[in-house]
This record gives sequence, structure tokens and C-alpha cells, in this order.
Amino acid sequence: MTNNITPRPLSPTDKIYPPGECMKPESTSRITKKTPLSFPENTSKIPFSPIVQATLMKDGTFQVRAVFLVARKPNQKEVDLDFDIYQNWYVDLEGERQLQFFIAYDILDDPEQEFDVYETSFKAKPYPYGEKTFANIKTIQTYLWDIDPVTSRGTETTVQTQN
Repeated sequence: MTNNITPRPLSPTDKIYPPGECMKPESTSRITKKTPLSFPENTSKIPFSPIVQATLMKDGTFQVRAVFLVARKPNQKEVDLDFDIYQNWYVDLEGERQLQFFIAYDILDDPEQEFDVYETSFKAKPYPYGEKTFANIKTIQTYLWDIDPVTSRGTETTVQTQN
């Protein structure tokens, strides 16, 4: 017996959340708003890539820091956005564990020239199986993910080790 269920197409209002586990902000991360920036020639809806630092600490924990820009809407002094950080473990084609992080938010995708600067810092959650789960992580991927889901953008970062 076959099941011929056709998935419904996504509408422009559907939300698509990133893969992985949503990290609880109160326990693992913080997001701080900084001074706004202007890019007067910007005509793109695509967000800027986040700037990321990843460090394997001496105690075996994995620290991630990121700076990212989010479009500021015209005639609005403050953009109150809710951010969620998702962590996704996956296994690559060579059989190695890899880490991805998604800074998720929801905002209209209009080209803007004014951007709010945010900084976040969080510790990654260890892989649920095995010891020294971060030891073989050489790079991570971090994405700024708009859940609406028209635009998202990411970067790959080399992991540093604390001396």
C-alpha cells in the first residue's frame, strides 16, 4: 500500500525554524544591543554574515562569541526583537561530528540602511554521547536565520584553543 500524501506548499507567512536544539537564554547565552551602524548604499534584503569567534577552553568547554547586524526599521527608535540560539550537532560525510549555530529572529525582509549591532556569548552544549565531545571540532558554522524564511546568511569559523 502506498501513501500518496502531497505536502502543502509553503506560504509566505509560514515560519521555518532552524535545525537543532533551542538553547535557553537564561542558562547559556546573553545578547547585548550595541551602537547602531549605517550602510547608506545598501539595497539588499540579505543580512550581513555574523562575525564569530569559537574557542575550545582549557576546561573542555566550548565558548562562542558573535557580533551580528539586524536591520533597523525606519521611524522606529528601538527594534525589540526576540532572538533564539539553536545548536545543531550533525555528522559530515567523513563521519566526523560537526557543530552549527543559528541565531534566529523574525523581521520583515526590506532593504534597510540602518542596522542595530548585537553581541552574543554562549557556551555550547556537549554532544550527548562520548567524552571530550569538542576535541575534534576544527570549524563551526554560524548563521543569522530569519524564520520567515526568505533570508539567512552564515559563516564558517576556525576553532581556537585556549593556551
